[in-house]
Amino acid sequence: MMLLIPFILVAYVLLYAFALTVPLDIAQQPLLDGLSTEELSPAPRLDTWLKKEEAVAVDRLLANIAPGGRNAQDATPGTVVASPSREHPDYYFQWVRDAAITMSSLVDLYADDPASPLAAHLLEILDAYTSLQHTLQRTVNPSGTFSDLSGLGEPKFHTDGSAFTGSWGRPQRDGPALRAIALMQYLHAYNASHPTLWSSEEGVEWFKTLYEPSLPAQSIIKADLEYISHNWRESGFDLWEEVRGLHFFTAMVQLRALREGAELAAAFGDVGASSWYRSQAEDMEVFLEEFWDLKKGHIVETLRSKRSGLDCGILLGSLHGSPLEGSHQNVRRDGHIFLPHSDEILVTLLALTRDQRDRFPINFAPRDGLLVHTLEAVTMPLQGVGIGRYPEDAYNGYGSSTPDAGNPWFLCTTSAAEVLYRTATHIQESGRLHVRERGAPFWEALLSATDTELLPSPTPPDRTYYPADQLFNTTLARLKEVGGSFLDVVRRHAGDEGSLSEQFDRVTGYETGARDLTWSYGALLQALLAQDITSVLSGQAQLTHFAAHISKYPELAVSFNIGNRTSMDSACIETRTSGS
Repeated sequence: MMLLIPFILVAYVLLYAFALTVPLDIAQQPLLDGLSTEELSPAPRLDTWLKKEEAVAVDRLLANIAPGGRNAQDATPGTVVASPSREHPDYYFQWVRDAAITMSSLVDLYADDPASPLAAHLLEILDAYTSLQHTLQRTVNPSGTFSDLSGLGEPKFHTDGSAFTGSWGRPQRDGPALRAIALMQYLHAYNASHPTLWSSEEGVEWFKTLYEPSLPAQSIIKADLEYISHNWRESGFDLWEEVRGLHFFTAMVQLRALREGAELAAAFGDVGASSWYRSQAEDMEVFLEEFWDLKKGHIVETLRSKRSGLDCGILLGSLHGSPLEGSHQNVRRDGHIFLPHSDEILVTLLALTRDQRDRFPINFAPRDGLLVHTLEAVTMPLQGVGIGRYPEDAYNGYGSSTPDAGNPWFLCTTSAAEVLYRTATHIQESGRLHVRERGAPFWEALLSATDTELLPSPTPPDRTYYPADQLFNTTLARLKEVGGSFLDVVRRHAGDEGSLSEQFDRVTGYETGARDLTWSYGALLQALLAQDITSVLSGQAQLTHFAAHISKYPELAVSFNIGNRTSMDSACIETRTSGS
């Protein structure tokens, strides 16, 4: 192995040198930063860039949404365009999944300051989205119809709201879950900013579109919850639209939708439905345990797949399948499994990061004027690298040309940062770091860059550290540092003006694939929100734009918040019906 290392390093240096000779037509940050003193200090530069990039991300995300978006002027109001790219590749469609994830980001922005001028525009978008989803649910499509809810598995539509009838991977069963989650978040946030709505006649009509108990289901959330609760055992295509089977990402968002849907149904007096959704969620928790592969030592994205199982979808499933710690998302967290801070997610992140670090030549490129991949780097501790979808990915942004042609994705790279920030927040909120045997490899890799020894050798199976322990504070610092290093990867490969495409090239590092991908901007904003929360909890920052209305000490037991009436237990939630 020692004899091979010099040859490996020489090969990567030659490959990198070749990459610099590739002609490119787009203006973008160079791969090799200058050697000035300022350039060699990446942390201040990252902080400065992130402050500017947050505004860029909000602007470019909104540009892809109708009404008002400059890239979506011919789209039906409420449409989220996946990308303004109409050819090579054509992403000018509205995906149910992408749109719902984007709307969740907009709800966070709205909850930040409901009285702001931006909030007024966000309400216009959210209301238009709600109206459009009501229509799309009823649009006959290749997946089926609304009468039996089979049509809810349709993954994408044209931007004018008509059905896409071409060949595609269908059904995709994550869309209804993500839409239900987004609209439940909207219901919570809007109701919190309009405390008299719940008991008003105006509120009766407003809530009716989102949720009302009648069967067959007529309201948007109710229809989605019925679809999920009766179809979660059925196979479908994964979030990358390539493999049919049972998938971790899909199951995680379905579980969250059912958990939160049970609380919502109880609030509307839909007691039978609440019990049904809750029972299905309990069954799903048992089912989800099957995704942990003891032999591989990590979660697998798809059951009984020929692939390795490592997949960015696992990180995304954990993130979107659980409410954000410390945020306005006042929902109960007990019962959620595979949270971002769980041992299983963290060791899966470690395995994926190590695979991607060694897979993409750009992850071996010089950084800030220094060639970091030396002998020490071959066995380096955990740090930020470009993360792609999965090891076997052959899609390069335009087509599937050759095996292993895939590239790092911006949204996957930022998802790694968000996992680390949310883990830091959990440790800060709980006041303890619990190290178990299953998660020990992650913590050892995280701390190997420090002088702090994780545990005496041999590692005991279970140990807890508290704020008085040096290791507790060192771990928190490292989580934030490594989270920042993933965001710094995004900074290095973003366009000069802050643009984020779908991917960045595995060799050159330049943007590639669909330009201005909406999900890329939304994923970055979610990571920045998670960063804001952990910074505020540690007292390192004042509340920023995103976190202005986030409680420093959230009531984690809250299950549902109706205006100014907070229920601590589902059994005593005040209820209403559409006729009350």
